[in-house]
Amino acid sequence: MFKKYHLNEALLILAISVITTFSFYKVNAHEDLKIFHKAHKPMMCILEEDRSWLQKIICKDATSKHKLCKLDQHCAIIKLADQQKIIDDLEKKIKTGAPVNCNSLTFSHVALSNASVFQEPSGNSKVIKKVKKGQEISFIGSTDKKNWIIVVPKDKTCTVGYINEKNIGLSTGSAASNVSKAPKIEKDTNIEITYPKWKTKNKLIVLDQDGFFEIDGFVNKELGINKVIINYDGNDEEMILGSDGSFNASLQIENTLDVRITSYKGKKQIGNVLTFKIEVE
Repeated sequence: MFKKYHLNEALLILAISVITTFSFYKVNAHEDLKIFHKAHKPMMCILEEDRSWLQKIICKDATSKHKLCKLDQHCAIIKLADQQKIIDDLEKKIKTGAPVNCNSLTFSHVALSNASVFQEPSGNSKVIKKVKKGQEISFIGSTDKKNWIIVVPKDKTCTVGYINEKNIGLSTGSAASNVSKAPKIEKDTNIEITYPKWKTKNKLIVLDQDGFFEIDGFVNKELGINKVIINYDGNDEEMILGSDGSFNASLQIENTLDVRITSYKGKKQIGNVLTFKIEVE
C-alpha cells in the first residue's frame, strides 16, 4: 500500500511536469525562442500574375470552394494592415486639425443636407467644419461606431473628420476628370461652363438621369472676378473659386432646374447673368 501510494504520486508529478513543459512551449511558440521554435519568415503578398502555375491551381481550387488560399490570405491581411495605417494616420490628423492633400482624393460623394463634421464620432464632440447640401465629399473609411464614417469635405483647405453617414450619398455625376486646365475664355465672356456639356450653348443642359450631379466652370480672371453666386430652386449659394478661376457646384435634380450664375468683383456685378435650364431626358 505504501509503495502503491508513492508510485501514484510519482506519476502525478511526472504528468504535471509534461503538461507544464508543453504549455510553456505553446505559449512561447511565437516568441521566436531559438530552443523551441525558428523565427517566422516575413509575410509576403505574391500577386496573381507573379505566382507559379502550382500556386495558381491551389488558389483557384480554394476559390471554387468559397475559401481563400494561403497566398490570398496573406495579400488580404497586408492590404487591411495598409488601409488601417492610412486610417490611423488620418485619425491623428483629425485630432490635430492638420489639413490633407485635396489633389490625392476622389470626391465621389455629396452632402445630402446641411450638416456638421465632428472631431470625434459623436454629435456631442467639437464641430470642425460645416458642410452645405450638395457639397462634394470624399469618403475615407468606416469606424467602429455604428453610422459614423470618416470623410474629407472639398474646400479651399481640406480637413478630415467624422460625419453621420445619413448626411452623405453618392453623386450621380462626376466632373473630376473632364477638365485639367482653364480654357481660353473670350474677353467679353465672364463665365464658361465646362461640365456637363451644353445641348444648346448657354441655354440648355440635358442629363441622362436624376439625382445629384456636378457643374464645373471657370470665370474670366482678367475681369477681376472674385465672387460667384449660383441660384437654383430659389437658393443662393456662393461657390468657392480656385486660384485658376475654377468653380464647382453639386446640385440635385428630379425633372428640371432653372439656374442663374452671377459673377462679382467685390460688390459690383461683372458681366451678364448666365441663365439656363437643366433637364432630365
